[in-house]
Amino acid sequence: MPHTREEDTQQFLTLIAPHRPLLLGLARKLCRNGGTDPEDLVQDTLERALRHFDRLRDSSDAARRAWLCTTLQRRFLDQFRRQRTESHEAPHLEQVRAPVLVRETREWSPWERVTEVELQQAISRLREPLRAAFELHLSGLRYKAIAERLGTTPGTVGFWLHEARGELKAWLRPVTTARQALAA
Repeated sequence: MPHTREEDTQQFLTLIAPHRPLLLGLARKLCRNGGTDPEDLVQDTLERALRHFDRLRDSSDAARRAWLCTTLQRRFLDQFRRQRTESHEAPHLEQVRAPVLVRETREWSPWERVTEVELQQAISRLREPLRAAFELHLSGLRYKAIAERLGTTPGTVGFWLHEARGELKAWLRPVTTARQALAA
């Protein structure tokens, strides 16, 4: 029998939330030299866990813990490599005096074709508290600050943002599909 969204949410919180302190401790150790916020790293890991929850649900607690720790470490390494590449390439980019024309080197993503008005209309359709969390995130606040403002936990904020992104994609997909068809 399929699970309802509420059951999935409760099961996710029951099975994954106990691992958050361990993940936060690991993230703090990895991020001790700066460059990456440990809370954001944990939230990114929890968001990935949510996407893979069907598989994680049936795993043992030890297997879930191992998956979460491995995923967190891989996310950290990905961010570290990206930051290192950006800082390594920055001096070379300063030598380039011509503007870079990004649109000539790749295709437009379908999501780049959504107008600001269409995006704002879709955001206004989000149910509370998803809309509040999403708008605060767009304003540049981190998960912890959003959680404090909305009186909840950073883990819940991460879940709300994940849900908000899913709803926005569902509402905007017909717009992007139509625009892509016109562009072809």
